[in-house]
Amino acid sequence: MPSHIALIERSNHKHLNRVEVELTITGASPDRQSWRGEFKSRSVDGILPNERLSFTLDTGQKGLARVSETHFDSRSPDATLVHFTGMGPLA
Repeated sequence: MPSHIALIERSNHKHLNRVEVELTITGASPDRQSWRGEFKSRSVDGILPNERLSFTLDTGQKGLARVSETHFDSRSPDATLVHFTGMGPLA
């Protein structure tokens, strides 16, 4: 998965700045595109499944995504792995 630096905007206005995001984009054309990926956030950020996020990538592309699942590892309690799925093409 290619890596990007992103600004992640949340509906509670507790935005995440300069987050490294692993991203997979599939589809032959922009209107047939799907994308998904993952990133690590601080557990105290409290990101929950089904939360809606707005991404702005370092490439200038923007898109909306929904959190599909989160993984908390008790061996590293400060970080949570967040998986997300795009809700339309990246533009």
